Amino acid sequence: MKKKVIIAMGLAVLSTSALASKARLEALGQSADGSQWIDDARNVLLNPARLNYHKDFVTMEWGQTSNTTDQASTPRAEGGVFKASGNMIYGLYFGSESNKSNGYRTALGLTEEQNNTDLFVAGDAGVQWGARLTYHNYKDEQAANEVESSAMRLTVGIISGDTDAFLNFGLTNKAEEDNGNELDGKGSIDLGVTHSVNDMSYMVRFQSINAEEADSGDELKAQNIWLGAGKMYKLNDKASAWAEAWYKMDNRECDATWETGNVCNQQDGSNSDELKSNYLPVIVGLEVQAKEWLALRGSVSHEIIGTDENGDGDAATRQNKTTVAAGASLTWGDLSVDGMIGNNDAGDGTPGNNTSAGAGQLRTDSLLSRVSLTYKF
Repeated sequence: MKKKVIIAMGLAVLSTSALASKARLEALGQSADGSQWIDDARNVLLNPARLNYHKDFVTMEWGQTSNTTDQASTPRAEGGVFKASGNMIYGLYFGSESNKSNGYRTALGLTEEQNNTDLFVAGDAGVQWGARLTYHNYKDEQAANEVESSAMRLTVGIISGDTDAFLNFGLTNKAEEDNGNELDGKGSIDLGVTHSVNDMSYMVRFQSINAEEADSGDELKAQNIWLGAGKMYKLNDKASAWAEAWYKMDNRECDATWETGNVCNQQDGSNSDELKSNYLPVIVGLEVQAKEWLALRGSVSHEIIGTDENGDGDAATRQNKTTVAAGASLTWGDLSVDGMIGNNDAGDGTPGNNTSAGAGQLRTDSLLSRVSLTYKF
């Protein structure tokens, strides 16, 4: 039963192990940072112990080098290689930045993370284990305001039987400029556990985020909790469907003096020193091996319930929370190219094109975005 549910969907549809992309995960309604549900080699970024199931491959994500946050319509360039040697697996990955960290940095008028490097190691000692160290150190004395930035995160993970667990711990996250803007991270953690029983999978996840504007003492504190369940349905030898639901509780407290915007913004754009969100999304995904060289996939997600409440106790229903995504993989032996189909408001996947005129269209002149390439060797 080892990893039965988590790996089932990937193995049921695409027999190759060359599955490692933001595009595939997002097309199936998952996070581009990795999934606790759907098997994909990109999940080694979430739980490095999964390198025991995905090794000997190189992957790269098309994108820009200057993006503060990685989004479907404006992807950030990333890539790396993972290789087994004896009983160990090693990996080297470049460009993987934290969207949350970059969000706090830009809210303070600070530079985003730069030149991130990830080092991986994994093995099997009765249980599968893995570790990932993320590091960057950046300095610019030529800038109008001299910039110094550093960050280090350690992620460890294990897989034992039908249980998969990871812990990401922020060791340091600092940035400062001569104009007085400073950020000092304070030991944020991200803990997740997934357990499978027959064809069902259950997950829990907890995040605690702490950051401080060092010169003023203004703080951000956030706690996020997920509780969920999912199930895979094998429709036939070429198609599988996936259904999941999870309840999430977000609680954020922050001072309202952040220079370029408050990270506790409400739906109407106003600021608050406190924001509580509770929501229950349901996601249904489908993946089909249409041809030997072509896989198609898509998903729909919808929040059954969802409310945001500010520090005054005023609540608002979360709006426009139905999302549809689609994607495709082109496979030639051990080489695969993944992409999203129409992943922004325009429906054509073109970065920066956010008009509604093309929404819902399948554009043959701009068919795939969020493009990645993976080669299994």
